[in-house]
Amino acid sequence: MKYFYLSIFLFISLQSLRELNASELAKAQTIGFYTAGCIKHSSALPRDGVGYQVIRLSRDRVYGHPELIGFIQSLAQESYGLYGATLLIGDLSQKNGGPMPDGHSSHQIGLDADILFWQHPIATVRPLTLAEREMIEPLSLLNPSLSAIDPSRWSPVHAKILKLASSFSDVERIFVNPVIKKRLCEMFPGEQWLEKIRPWWGHDGHFHVRLRCPDDNPLCRPQEPVTEGIGCGSELARWLTPKIRRQELETKDKPSERIVRKLPDECQSIVY
Repeated sequence: MKYFYLSIFLFISLQSLRELNASELAKAQTIGFYTAGCIKHSSALPRDGVGYQVIRLSRDRVYGHPELIGFIQSLAQESYGLYGATLLIGDLSQKNGGPMPDGHSSHQIGLDADILFWQHPIATVRPLTLAEREMIEPLSLLNPSLSAIDPSRWSPVHAKILKLASSFSDVERIFVNPVIKKRLCEMFPGEQWLEKIRPWWGHDGHFHVRLRCPDDNPLCRPQEPVTEGIGCGSELARWLTPKIRRQELETKDKPSERIVRKLPDECQSIVY
């Protein structure tokens, strides 16, 4: 009976999330590109919700386009209902978007979100305290040499959540470490959703979801379409050569070089 009422609650909640306030959607505007832009009339992700908790709140990077907020809440509720998962949510964007004061070059237009792979054992039974949230860092799923999955940290639920996230039509890309992409290719040979899973170094403790430009945001500049195919062949093999892996090891613990790109003119009065 408990699961029956939970299912009813989740269904009703998901329906309400998918019917986001029309005025919020109409006002929100993403401007520019993912690595050089801003957002007008962003929405804030509440720090707690069904199936998720936001970490490192002091960074104040909880803002995004309403479609991003709705996506996170829907993914979290479905992940919780299906797998009992509680997602830990990292960076979205700043309130007005624009470049962040560190090496995070994307996340500028409210359409990107970082979600940790780790399922915190305490977060599954109670909300974490503010102090506990501040201390959380992504936990890598790879071995120390970054050459293979660490079996003690990998769980099938990681793959299930990635597959679920890929099923949302407004998700354009999901960035994961190339070794994680390789594991997914082995688990789900030939499955079309893998085309959205894109290899990128630095994403071994979290996955980075990127939504497409909303249809009614004419100043949002889309990313080039993903290459044809699911990306499990020669394209992935190039990421996994010893030379490329060695470069990743050499740069893993170094501060990221901050690249500041010129923002669109429309962003000058919004960001500054």
